[in-house]
Amino acid sequence: MNPRYAARTAAFAAVYLAAFLASGPLGPAVLVPPIAVAALWLVAQSRYGLRRFDVIALTTASMVAATLEGAGILLCLAVAVWAVAPAVLFAVLLERWLPGYWLGHGDRFRRPRASLGRLAGAAALTAVAGLVIQEVTNPGTGSVAAGLQLLRDTAAIVLPILAVRAVRRTRAGRRTRSPRRGALSMVR
Repeated sequence: MNPRYAARTAAFAAVYLAAFLASGPLGPAVLVPPIAVAALWLVAQSRYGLRRFDVIALTTASMVAATLEGAGILLCLAVAVWAVAPAVLFAVLLERWLPGYWLGHGDRFRRPRASLGRLAGAAALTAVAGLVIQEVTNPGTGSVAAGLQLLRDTAAIVLPILAVRAVRRTRAGRRTRSPRRGALSMVR
């Protein structure tokens, strides 16, 4: 196994555990929910093509976090489903709707508003899936709290992706600008 992959996975597990353990006592006040950390992890790791190992790492990290909170084996499995299913959904939707978006590929062929709409749609579907699984395993979230949680989760997924893309575009400089089109071109 690649040592850099192991280091990235260990860093992810530490961040995920911190987000998960902070979400327990703080609840909706947490700015970085664990579902967003998991979704961003799978998207960031998609370029390496090791999704099955990433899903295993995410499942293990979520089960360890649930165990640290005092959950039994069945609740640990439910927490693993809550962590993995929406994250995989987001990674697959982003891959299908916006291939290479995370890396900045194909930007000149996409309209920016359409890309942002697809990204926001995938993030919203991920947040809804996480909330549905949470309500099935642990019912009792009020409608106002559920709405705020949906907004928080969607924003927590979309905003880091836009920030990473902005940084990548400034690093790339002028190469990522769309080509200028002339009014008329002639071919002989």
